Amino acid sequence: MTFAVPFGSVANAEQLRRGLNVAISDKVRIPPASIDPSIKNYHWLDLVRGLYDAYDRGAETALILDFNGNVAEGPGFNVFCVKDGKLKTPAVGVLPGITRRTVFDLCAEAGLAASAADVSVAALKAADEVFITSTAGGIMPVTVIDGISVADGQVGAITSRLMALYWQKHEDPAWSSPVSYT
Repeated sequence: MTFAVPFGSVANAEQLRRGLNVAISDKVRIPPASIDPSIKNYHWLDLVRGLYDAYDRGAETALILDFNGNVAEGPGFNVFCVKDGKLKTPAVGVLPGITRRTVFDLCAEAGLAASAADVSVAALKAADEVFITSTAGGIMPVTVIDGISVADGQVGAITSRLMALYWQKHEDPAWSSPVSYT
């Protein structure tokens, strides 16, 4: 089954400029043994609970944990962290999103190392840069986690570079398919 809705972004223009304020919720992502996260579904109770937890804490969105206490994903998006020029994204309990996959492709093209592996809360908070990815927004910077600035609190150079590359690819015929509405 498919359906179409108007395009909307997880982050608005101001949030894209300054970066998002994210809270890490103690809500746990439903384990893959219960619901396969690689299949897009609308069982979002865990994600919505995390989002309300984030709102209660003054954040704009949430990240929730996997069943091992590592960072998993947020409501409708994946997360990446950058440390010493290397990118990492959670590997377990997440939807392997198309934009997440695109970041791997962009990194390969740009000569950046990117891997999927466990991402601890401590590693995420100690990152040089953090960003989230979603079809509804592309690559979106995170500059505050749990009320604390990520690095210097500014959108990082690698995040900015990948954001620009991502949107440039929308104009590249090798990366896009034109749609005729006639």
